[in-house]
Amino acid sequence: MKYLGIQQIQIQSRYWLQAGRNFVYPPRCSLCGISQICSGSNCGLQIERIAPEVEQSCDLCGAPVGPHLDTSAGCSYCQNERFLFTRAVALGKYQGALRQLILNLKQNHGAYLGGSLGGLLYYRNQETFEKLAPDLIIPVPLHWTARLLRSHNPASIIAEALSHRLQAKYFGNILAKRKRTPAQTSLTLSNRRKNLRDAFAIRRCKQIVGQKILLVDDVMTTGSTANAATRVLLDAGASEVNVAVVARAPGV
Repeated sequence: MKYLGIQQIQIQSRYWLQAGRNFVYPPRCSLCGISQICSGSNCGLQIERIAPEVEQSCDLCGAPVGPHLDTSAGCSYCQNERFLFTRAVALGKYQGALRQLILNLKQNHGAYLGGSLGGLLYYRNQETFEKLAPDLIIPVPLHWTARLLRSHNPASIIAEALSHRLQAKYFGNILAKRKRTPAQTSLTLSNRRKNLRDAFAIRRCKQIVGQKILLVDDVMTTGSTANAATRVLLDAGASEVNVAVVARAPGV
C-alpha cells in the first residue's frame, strides 16, 4: 500500500473541504441566482443598487474623494498616515445595501454571500487588478478563538473568489493572527494602532519572498489592520502588498 505524501493529503483535504462547502453553501450568485460564482457582469443593475460607483477614490487608501483631486500622495483621510501597502481598492462605500450584505456575511448563515461579493469586487476593479498582477492572494486572518464562534472567515471567502478570477494562488494559512484584540471600532485612532502591534505573524516566509501580494478583507476603515498585516508581509520578504476590500468606510 502506498502512503500519500503530505502535499497529496493537503490537496485531497482542500478538495473535500470545498466539496462540503459547496454542498452547504451552493456556489451560485446570491444577487442574480446564476449557477456558480457570477462574474458580476451578469448582475446588471444590481451592482449599482448594492454599491453605487464612486466617481473618484484615493489612489493610496481607496477612500471616496471629491472630483479632480490629485491623490497620488494620499487624501485627507490618509495623508498623515504611513501606509506600507502600495494601494487599496474597494467595491464601494460601507453604507446602505452593501453594508447590510457585509453584516449578513459576518453571520454564520451568511457565508454564501462572500463569493458573490468577491465577484462584484473583481468586476468593478478588473482593470486595476490586472495591472497589479498579484502572485499571491492572502486574506486577513481571524484569531483562532474567533473561529470558535464563527463558521467562516469572510475575508477568506472573498479572497478565494478573487483567486479564482485572477488565476492567482490563494494562501489562507501563511498569515496568522497570534493575538486576540478588541474590536477596532471600539477604539480611538491611536489606540487602533497600538491594539494591532505584533498581532500578526508569518508561518511560512519562504513562500512569499519576492512575491506581489493582494491582501483581502471585507471592510477597511482607518487602514490600521491592513497596515499591520502589510508590515509583517514586507518584513518577511514580500516585494509589494496591495489591499482589496469589499467596502471602504473612511473616517468611521
